Amino acid sequence: MLTKGRPGRSSATSPGAPGSLGQRIRQARQELGLTLTAVAGKDFTRAFLNQIELGRSQPSTQSLRIIAQRLQRPIDYFLEEPGDSIAALELALAEAEMSLLHGEPARAEALMTRILARTIPLELRTRAQLALGTAYLRQGHPRKAMPVLEEAIATAERSNWPQLLVELYDRMGSVHYLLRRAHSAGRWFEQAFERYESAGLNDPVLKARILGHRANLHYVAGQPVEAIAAYESAIAAAEQVLDMPALAGIYEGLALSLQQTGQYGRALSYAQKGLRIFETLRDVRMAGELRLNMGEMLLQQGRVSEAERLFTEGAERLRRIDDRELLPLLVVGMAESALDRADVDRASELIEQALDLATRSTDPIASVAVHRVAGRVAHARGRRETAHRHFERALEVAVTVDSPDLRARVTYDYARALEAEGDAAQAALRFRQAYEAGRSPRPTTALSELEA
Repeated sequence: MLTKGRPGRSSATSPGAPGSLGQRIRQARQELGLTLTAVAGKDFTRAFLNQIELGRSQPSTQSLRIIAQRLQRPIDYFLEEPGDSIAALELALAEAEMSLLHGEPARAEALMTRILARTIPLELRTRAQLALGTAYLRQGHPRKAMPVLEEAIATAERSNWPQLLVELYDRMGSVHYLLRRAHSAGRWFEQAFERYESAGLNDPVLKARILGHRANLHYVAGQPVEAIAAYESAIAAAEQVLDMPALAGIYEGLALSLQQTGQYGRALSYAQKGLRIFETLRDVRMAGELRLNMGEMLLQQGRVSEAERLFTEGAERLRRIDDRELLPLLVVGMAESALDRADVDRASELIEQALDLATRSTDPIASVAVHRVAGRVAHARGRRETAHRHFERALEVAVTVDSPDLRARVTYDYARALEAEGDAAQAALRFRQAYEAGRSPRPTTALSELEA
């Protein structure tokens, strides 16, 4: 939903004098040697275009989009000081939203950063902040998104804009989710859904997104059956109108929930559907997430070669975009695959790469995974003390993530290593700790953001 034009525009775009927008349109048209009739086409009249160029009329967002295409000019061309028109600003916002839809968050960030540097109407500013916050989330920067969204929420609450508030609450929930703060995320998602219901909104896409995010929380709380039901409700709410990233995210959530209930066939089917969508969108990072999740499912089934292929494909693509957050996890997957097929030398080579990559990542889960597998590799090479150091480091970081599930996995691998070393007492203690951690609720996991 875009902000509509309203009274109170600056004198630079008021009728009666050529405004900067009209001047830029005329200059671009003349540079291309086009007539007024050629630019207007069948979409509006020659006279109307002339009035726009003279600054006596303002184009709608759609009209300006047509003019931009025929003048072969990017949206940025219409966003030059002084006195940007409301139509040009709205068009930039629309372009940012389309960029997000098409998996181009950096483009959206650039557009919205320029918009927010201007003095613009309050509602338009708030929507631009929503788009900028979403762009940050899509690029994996929740800490950057937080202050932008906080300011937007304060404005929307003062102005009582229910639709914007629901979207902003939902995005803030995503911020906390990505920061591994499941309980805080849950409060924001609940607040979004309550406001949606109380305001009587009828937006199936927004409703499905919130339901999907709430399903995420069932998953991370260790409630896969409830999560499956919630994901299916989200799909039922708006499958025919959901945008592709949202639908792919829900497929991913379903896949991981089905995996937890042991339904590996259905889990892999949904993961493959999500992967195809993200490949179509050319979203390398989200496709990498799906490859990581699918690879881990396959490893659990003993399908090592298939898992290794997925990890390798994902890592190769992430290297091309210089990813620093997800890449260590995929390289770890490659190392663990090599270890599971008894290629200790290859596993050693890969885990060294992963350890180096982890030093450049800010994701604690990557650090846990790298040290856990490094412990397994060191144990396989007979380096007992080194293995213990890696396992202890993995447990130390896992505590900061507050993830019982993660601690259980590390502790279990540690226990197996101790058992193989003949330390029965310590092994029994670690097995007990792994069992107890595995029974605890899981506030967070490797599940990716549904559609930030």
